[in-house]
Amino acid sequence: MVLKTTLPLLLATALIASACSSSQKKTFSTPAAELVDAAERGDEKRAQEITSQGTNINQKNENGYTALMGAAERGQVTMVAQLIALRADVNVTNRFTWNALMLACVGGHVEVARSLIAAGANVRYVTPNGETALVLAERGNHAELVQLLRNAGARK
Repeated sequence: MVLKTTLPLLLATALIASACSSSQKKTFSTPAAELVDAAERGDEKRAQEITSQGTNINQKNENGYTALMGAAERGQVTMVAQLIALRADVNVTNRFTWNALMLACVGGHVEVARSLIAAGANVRYVTPNGETALVLAERGNHAELVQLLRNAGARK
């Protein structure tokens, strides 16, 4: 009797597990989209493979994000350093007019912001809506970021 009631449960569990662990490969519309995805996940090896195939490090995905923006937004410190070393443009903006520094500030990623500033990120950039990295850091109550930005010359 136990076998009759347990077997369907075991089969259902096995089916769910196989569906969840499916190794279906994610598809991307462009190499830039794949590069941004790798950067967001911190997959340094995959990012290196994609760039070594000739993908422009500053190419944007469908949302206007570059790999550097994706890595900065997710706080991927090592990936940000790798992308800067590959000459990623630290001042390019996405379709929402935000740059990598602003994305790092929203997330409270101090070390990422520090790397971007050291690489020449414009701490005084203002969006058409009047937003700055400093305003975003203040809005998020990221005191250490606010101080870092002010020390680097940021203004409201």
